[in-house]
Amino acid sequence: MSSVFAPRKHSSPRNQLLAAMSASDFALLRPHLKPIAMAVFKDMEKPNRRIDAVYFMEAGIASVVASQPDDTKAEVGLIGREGMSGIAVVLGGDQSPNSTYIQIAGEGQRIAAKQLRKAMDASESLRSLLLKFVQAFM
Repeated sequence: MSSVFAPRKHSSPRNQLLAAMSASDFALLRPHLKPIAMAVFKDMEKPNRRIDAVYFMEAGIASVVASQPDDTKAEVGLIGREGMSGIAVVLGGDQSPNSTYIQIAGEGQRIAAKQLRKAMDASESLRSLLLKFVQAFM
């Protein structure tokens, strides 16, 4: 993933995905990004519930967990400072079948899902970069 998400020098965000954006794409997001502390077990996404915010991790680790009807759970992904939550939002949806929550406390940047959608609609290069991240994550 490092070649796809090579950091740029425009503002040095600690999240590698934000750092890989062009200055103009990052400028679309910057006014809407809010720093947030990420405590252990903080929910980022709940299964089959509307995703209202997307998080770009700067420190810490989040787990993406699938649950079966018999309550069996399996971790299906990890998110660190290389990525973001809200893959369903990038793909045009507003819900995930999985839970995403903090496993190792840290911090990140929060953006409302509607603001991320607006920025993606305004910039094909931003949409393309985020879709490349989704492909790498999957």
